[in-house]
Amino acid sequence: MDSFLERVNSISWFSNCGNKFYIDNFPIKLSFVGSIDEMMKNISSHEWENFTLEARNRLTAFLHKNNCEDYARKWNRIVDTQKNNLVTIENTAKKFANEKKLEKVFVSDVNWNVLGAAMESYYIKINENIPVFFKYLLEVYERGNIPCGWAGKEPENYGCMPIDISDGLLLVY
Repeated sequence: MDSFLERVNSISWFSNCGNKFYIDNFPIKLSFVGSIDEMMKNISSHEWENFTLEARNRLTAFLHKNNCEDYARKWNRIVDTQKNNLVTIENTAKKFANEKKLEKVFVSDVNWNVLGAAMESYYIKINENIPVFFKYLLEVYERGNIPCGWAGKEPENYGCMPIDISDGLLLVY
């Protein structure tokens, strides 16, 4: 099993929701939401969806510009492989969503974020300069919490540059 899969499979998923934590040298300021309803409101927002979509777009724009051949030939195959590898996480998210009576968007968001982290993990081995964002979300999941939104300026489309995460707050439940 590769190190990324070992890492995600060792997470105690959603075990610390609603509790605060601290991560040494974490590059994003955190703001903790106080309820599962507030988490769902943020996770369901167009702002969060657009923010994470922009993060994924920057990764693919970077790969298209700097690793075009590898990106063009392998992206879809790697996505499919990673999705298959992450079925256990999807099932864990579904179980949590069912227990808490959460909307389907919760499972979709977890899948999107963890798949984004998997793709970053794969491609950073090929080019260490890729723009990353989802690896930070994975660190939040590793604490047993849920990244669920962004409070701050929405990033504009800047192609393949990393998102400026210095002027906002990652919302966490």
